Amino acid sequence: MAARTRGQIVAQQLLDDITSGVFEQGSKLPPERELMTRYGVGRNSLREAVQSLVATGVLDVRAGAGTTVQKIDGSSAITQGFTAAMLQDAAVGELLELRVLLEVDAAARAAERAEEAELQEIRAALAAYQDAVRRDEDLYARDVAFHRSIAAAAHNRLYLSVVDTTAQLLERFMRAAHHTPTDVRAAAQEHALIAHHILLGDSESAAAAMRAHLASSNERRNRREETAPPAPDSFPARS
Repeated sequence: MAARTRGQIVAQQLLDDITSGVFEQGSKLPPERELMTRYGVGRNSLREAVQSLVATGVLDVRAGAGTTVQKIDGSSAITQGFTAAMLQDAAVGELLELRVLLEVDAAARAAERAEEAELQEIRAALAAYQDAVRRDEDLYARDVAFHRSIAAAAHNRLYLSVVDTTAQLLERFMRAAHHTPTDVRAAAQEHALIAHHILLGDSESAAAAMRAHLASSNERRNRREETAPPAPDSFPARS
């Protein structure tokens, strides 16, 4: 099994405590120092864990109010399942399978269902991504935003929920997939082709373009993994 950082392991332990009722819904988490003692970690690892659960809606942090465990409804239960998977580095492969299942269909549905305002959002998201590529700026949040605009245009709330819930892991995957200027330019061209077919209302071609993009992204990630050194400051996951 792939190695996990201390923050990821603590996040899983904290999530387990939340789902088992140790920390009840609507309650505030204990002070930071108490949690550090409970999980046997330093401040940085604990904060990484908390932020990962904040990003997926399990926790809420407000200035002056502390950290609160969010109320769990049906949607939150789905979120927690994704959250648990996101804490495992091995979940990247599972996310890729999920993306193929959902995003290919989302692209087709967007081509069929998108209204003009949503088409404008896709155009704007693509332009922002391409601008970041030209300026050699950090583009991964813009990459996620482009995919999110397509999910929104598909008029399926579950698609959008999956994209939002997995955004953190998705961004990490994208960073691994695009490690050369050539890779970045290739991804930009793939995005443009997807948007082109959606804007034309060509659902079959939009789906094919998305499927090809996801396959190419996976190939780029695999090349990166073959040449990357082991990640520092991590230790094997519990079996």
